[in-house]
Amino acid sequence: MQLDVKTIFFLTGMLTSTTGLVLWGLAMTGRFDRWLKYWGISNLSAGAGILLLTFRDQIPDFYSIVLANMLTIIGYFLLMVTARRLYRRKVAWQPHLLVLAVMATLFLMMQDSDQFYFERTAISAAICGFYCVLISHTTLAIAREENISSAYLVTGIFSVTALAFGLRMLAALTHHLGGESVFAPGGINMWMILLAAIVAPLWNMSMLMMIMERINRNWIGRALRDPLTSALNRAGLSAAMENAVQGYSDKSYTALLLVDIDHFKQVNDKLGHAYGDELLRMFSDMVRSQLRGSDLFARQGGDEFVILLPGSGEKEGREVAERLQKAFTQSIWKMKTAEIAPTLSIGLAVTKTDQLPQSLHNLLQQADAALYQSKQGGRNRITTVQTA
Repeated sequence: MQLDVKTIFFLTGMLTSTTGLVLWGLAMTGRFDRWLKYWGISNLSAGAGILLLTFRDQIPDFYSIVLANMLTIIGYFLLMVTARRLYRRKVAWQPHLLVLAVMATLFLMMQDSDQFYFERTAISAAICGFYCVLISHTTLAIAREENISSAYLVTGIFSVTALAFGLRMLAALTHHLGGESVFAPGGINMWMILLAAIVAPLWNMSMLMMIMERINRNWIGRALRDPLTSALNRAGLSAAMENAVQGYSDKSYTALLLVDIDHFKQVNDKLGHAYGDELLRMFSDMVRSQLRGSDLFARQGGDEFVILLPGSGEKEGREVAERLQKAFTQSIWKMKTAEIAPTLSIGLAVTKTDQLPQSLHNLLQQADAALYQSKQGGRNRITTVQTA
């Protein structure tokens, strides 16, 4: 079967450019973060590069070789930037810009269309494959850390693309591309181009799925979390509880800590509500740094917080409580508040894990009674109540 390689290039370039225009238009509405702009420009750049390539031998080599290859590479680079922005990580611009400058220099030196075809193909495949690897690494981190299943699909697609670029690079280095021109029919080169035509829309659709899943999670998360501390609210605690206790045996226990920041009213009255908010955020960050991934942390209201420790009994719960008190004292010292030194009063209640969904309300009441005893006993104490 003979396929017109130039037509495949042209259609791929048009589709990619059109996608870029749509994304760019959405970015211009101002309703999205900067990553959408990078995503749109990446598609526009790669699409323009592919379209310029289709005019090889019809326009000057500078445009169909140097500019075409650089625009395509910049497209992959900006796609990597998009992934990093989605991951909320900074991009080390200087090393990448240096690499791009080196690539531009190499292509300028090898722009004669009658020579260096295999060398140019190997260089282009290597750098595009490198950026595909970086994208896969970033989206895999998003999948693992944020539990976004569609991010695994993005990772898989870019991993396959990186592998294809690797094979194309090897074929170029060994002069097994299937011809002396990028438009030669048959051979590995033609099938790589056909694969690119299929994969390009796939990775855009998969990235869209990942982004939509993430946005949906964020909106749900906002509804179930306290906006000041990012701790779960009461609805969030109830929603997360059933998943948190799955996998534990019927004989296991779950500890609940009800934590209150002592003298918090004085902090607000003497130091201001802005300082009080900063104290709550500091406390929340400190608590999260001390808990396991399976533990739940929620704001009950005001300066009162709930910590649920699945699979932990009274001993483990008290150890966590003591660790929190120590860490909080150290954090308060770092804030250098001489006038007031807040401490933590904690009530601890324990129940069987399999009874938790039905007994959470009663468990909170038990912990509240224990917290009251801690307050009455002079504050900065841990009081335990054991339930049946």
